[in-house]
Amino acid sequence: MKKMHVTVNGIRFDVEVEVYEDDEQSPYLFGGQNIPTPKRQENYSNIQTNALMSSQIKKVTQKKMESDIKSLSSPINGIILEILIKEGDSVKEHDRLFVLESMKMKTDISSPRDGKISSIQVKVGDKIEAGQLLLKYE
Repeated sequence: MKKMHVTVNGIRFDVEVEVYEDDEQSPYLFGGQNIPTPKRQENYSNIQTNALMSSQIKKVTQKKMESDIKSLSSPINGIILEILIKEGDSVKEHDRLFVLESMKMKTDISSPRDGKISSIQVKVGDKIEAGQLLLKYE
């Protein structure tokens, strides 16, 4: 097993990877000869693995929840047809904010919470992708 740090979308994960064939040279040298790296006998049970994954998932969920509170991203690809609000407007949960055209159908994008619009990141006619930032709340 090899311990590694992996960063996905700005979130750092500490992972352990089982290596079947190691293409790296041994860090141990003696007289110009490679000395095999000692094998570690760490085996995690399913319970330990689930606990490790659970802590990583909590970190991701918390970060996502914090970003969801302050911004709104598009759930689908499409084209902005209408923007029904402007910066500085106060909105209630479920108020219509945008109208998108996706696959020749109009789709309303509603506010997931009460709040005041800080900035709008798109304009009418913009082609947007799922996950793209639409607006920020104060």
